[in-house]
Amino acid sequence: MKEAMLGAKHKSIRIKELKNYGSSRRPLYTIAVEIELTVSESPDALHKIFTGSGLITRETVPFEVVSNFRGSAGDKTFYSALVVHEGITKKYEVVARDTGGFLRTRIKYEPVVYPEELRLTHPAEFSRMNIEVMEWELHNYKHYFMLLIASKRYESFDMWVKRERGEEEAPGFTSIKVNLTESELREKKAPCSWYLKRVSVFEGIDMEEEVRRKIEVG
Repeated sequence: MKEAMLGAKHKSIRIKELKNYGSSRRPLYTIAVEIELTVSESPDALHKIFTGSGLITRETVPFEVVSNFRGSAGDKTFYSALVVHEGITKKYEVVARDTGGFLRTRIKYEPVVYPEELRLTHPAEFSRMNIEVMEWELHNYKHYFMLLIASKRYESFDMWVKRERGEEEAPGFTSIKVNLTESELREKKAPCSWYLKRVSVFEGIDMEEEVRRKIEVG
């Protein structure tokens, strides 16, 4: 599944929220985690690796109408990147357009791709199409409903990958920032497990296990 294992120069895991909105007998935890890493590989190389890990797919960057799934609770895109296509630098985006839904409990979103000349090209195909990725970000927000009633259960995943300049003559590095939040968890555990498994491409680091340990110590 994974194409390569990376060596992280720096790693930081921080618990941003760990709160029980239920009761001691029926806990409903909201857990939010921030992960920051630095690596020597370029954003383009990382894009290829995370495509291979299953993080960048039509499941996370949809190309068909989806329900209760958008980039964020606000106005973030599903995906955006600065790419070089046919020698020209372009801003590529996949945005979610609200098309409505029955009683607002099954809200449909239509992915819209910019620019027009790349509207049929999915990010997972960039490497095959010789499109270089200079920097990129991925955003997923899933809101769950039960029996036509809006609940407070949701999953939120945000990831930013950007090349940074080194100081003076020092070589540059790539920064990776990941925010994960999941609500209405019945126990203290790592949020957004599906995503954590797919960002675990770093040598000697089981991301889900490290997040779980961080949560245990509070």
